[in-house]
Amino acid sequence: MNSALPYSQHLKLAMGSIHPPTSTPWYYSPAPSLLPGLPDKILALISPLIFYWVFSLFFHLLDVYSTRPPYSWMNIERYRIHDNEEMKAKNQVTPNQVFRAVVIQQILQTVLGYWWLEDDVPGSMDAPTPVEVHVDAMLRLAPAVVRVASILLGNVTAANLIRNYGNAILWTVYWYLIPMAQIFLAFFAMDTWQYFLHRLFHVNKFLYKHIHSVHHRLYVPYAYGALYNHPLEGFVFDSLGAVVSESFASLSVRQSALLFAFSSAKTVDDHCGFSLPWDPLQYFYRNNARFHDIHHQHYGLKYNFSQPFWIHWDVLLGTRWDKPAKPLAAEKAAFLAAAEERKKLADEFRREPSSDSELSSDSGIAMINKEE
Repeated sequence: MNSALPYSQHLKLAMGSIHPPTSTPWYYSPAPSLLPGLPDKILALISPLIFYWVFSLFFHLLDVYSTRPPYSWMNIERYRIHDNEEMKAKNQVTPNQVFRAVVIQQILQTVLGYWWLEDDVPGSMDAPTPVEVHVDAMLRLAPAVVRVASILLGNVTAANLIRNYGNAILWTVYWYLIPMAQIFLAFFAMDTWQYFLHRLFHVNKFLYKHIHSVHHRLYVPYAYGALYNHPLEGFVFDSLGAVVSESFASLSVRQSALLFAFSSAKTVDDHCGFSLPWDPLQYFYRNNARFHDIHHQHYGLKYNFSQPFWIHWDVLLGTRWDKPAKPLAAEKAAFLAAAEERKKLADEFRREPSSDSELSSDSGIAMINKEE
């Protein structure tokens, strides 16, 4: 191809070779609704409720039956962040009160979602529309793809690339890159909304005392208490936050269902009370149960505001807790047991424990409870 041709000519030649495929990806369904008989709008509203309570039930069973098979076979207790006695002693609200408050918030968020969400218009990325509509949308997208390729690679190289692989590139951009970018934009919007409001509700004494302190009645969090909030906080943080994220990223209804379901599951996992190394939501995210538990302790109230996905705002603005985390419940118990054993040995040999090599049980407790 002649490199002396003007840019417009290169663009014209490249565009002429594009004929978008009519095939669709695995996740796309042309049916009027993703699940037969259930409108997509309703799916987007109930998916976060289903994921919230399914995940909550899983962690509740883990909590209650952790010492019985099959959980005991996996030695689940060693991953517990706080023991049950600590939860009973420090939490200032009963499980029944938590359950009722969460149900009320979910009713409110469902009503708001029903009012806000609209049915997909033809041509939305995963809307149930004829394939020809998507082909036309890809053709409208093609000039932008060619221009970006020209900027990155130069006119001649880009034109050759488009001529040989343009259809596959355009199809991939349309069906995968753009939807993934939308989801990540929604994640970013939700994280930003949550971080700055969350931090405000801690810094402002009035907002903390009268509104956000309700959530912190759960000094020791557990899974289905993730959405235990003052009703106003639940509306502003979670319900409006979801609306802002969905709107900012221009999500389709089916994408919204994915966002709402995943964020609900993530929020429950962050409050589950277990630091599980095999949990993918904890393994791949630094914003996890251990990270958020620090924020629920009185020494961490001014740290770790990020939720529910990434921790970039905490890192950038200096509010990430960067000191060693407190020991897990099993680690704490083992430490105190070892301290008690050393005390017994010291008593047996009628000598005082040295500060370097011996620890009494009292000193062990002091070390565990010492605040940073």
